[in-house]
Amino acid sequence: MDGYIRSARIHEYKKHLELDNISKPVIRGDEEVLVKVGASGLCHSDLHLISGEWKDIIPLNLPKTPGHEIAGWIEDVGKSVPENIMKPGDLVAVFGGWGCGWCIHCKSGDEQLCAFAKWPGLSSFDGGFSEYVLVPSYRFLLNVRASGTKPENLAPLTDAGLTPYRAIKKVRNMLGPGKNIGIVGIGGLGSYAIQYAKILGGGSKVFAMDRSDSKLELASKCGADHLVNLHSTDNLVDRIKAETGSKMLDVIIDCVGTDKTFYDSISVLAKGGSVVIVGLFGTAAKIPIAMTVLNEFKISGSLWGNYNELREVIELLTEGRIMNNITKFKLDDVNEAIELLKEGQIIGRGVLIP
Repeated sequence: MDGYIRSARIHEYKKHLELDNISKPVIRGDEEVLVKVGASGLCHSDLHLISGEWKDIIPLNLPKTPGHEIAGWIEDVGKSVPENIMKPGDLVAVFGGWGCGWCIHCKSGDEQLCAFAKWPGLSSFDGGFSEYVLVPSYRFLLNVRASGTKPENLAPLTDAGLTPYRAIKKVRNMLGPGKNIGIVGIGGLGSYAIQYAKILGGGSKVFAMDRSDSKLELASKCGADHLVNLHSTDNLVDRIKAETGSKMLDVIIDCVGTDKTFYDSISVLAKGGSVVIVGLFGTAAKIPIAMTVLNEFKISGSLWGNYNELREVIELLTEGRIMNNITKFKLDDVNEAIELLKEGQIIGRGVLIP
């Protein structure tokens, strides 16, 4: 129908998304940009949102269109969008952290940490499980002019590819020859984390840890030096000691974020080592105080990434230095894709193509 678009929306928590015909967004603000969605990634955060787990911390007015990993083509722009920066037809990736622009975090370049940040599909703005998305400012878009780049390869980079990149940059000073880095959870984030560990690790050995053989097979393709099946390993500490000559792991990037994965990470951490948590599957974890103090462990979180880090990640893609592992789904099959994600059946990242 002319003037209408198809959008997969949450009408009720814990229910399937409904494919609705809704009014096509129109430009009303001077900085706004209308993007024709070429692809939108499927993230476990979408599952938390759809199930209602986050309804108290992220209250939404339903119906709501989820989807925060977005890439596509500019269709229309507000009158103050500089023509020499972006114009209709340009391929763009959508940066997720829409900050206020004036707070200390925004001014330092970390808009994703803004106390007033908005997120497509996770806040008052509709997301990318749709044919079009309205972006409030051209400042949140990155032009991608490299020939042959497709939106389905860009979209996952805006979260799954960005989050572990920032996390590893935080601890790259602890990496180098003779060092070991562990990646826990080889899903959408973990498959990228392995590649960044090889690029930024300065010769560090990369340990991939997961409960799935098929995901560990992907880890091997991404360059992991050691594969550890957490399901079939009886004693993780002994296994890591044997693989490292009792050196243990200097850095661990936890892409799962449960009490169990956190405890496992602490148990195989070297003295002075660091655990960076980026996964959000759990709600709380107990820190072994004596072990943490006596070994001077460093424990930190890392949220998403900033605009410039997304630019760097896209450069790595267009230069052919990182690979994607995606499974494409039609927008009509969104609920099937969500079920597969819940069951852990998507290897790498699932991507919706409107």
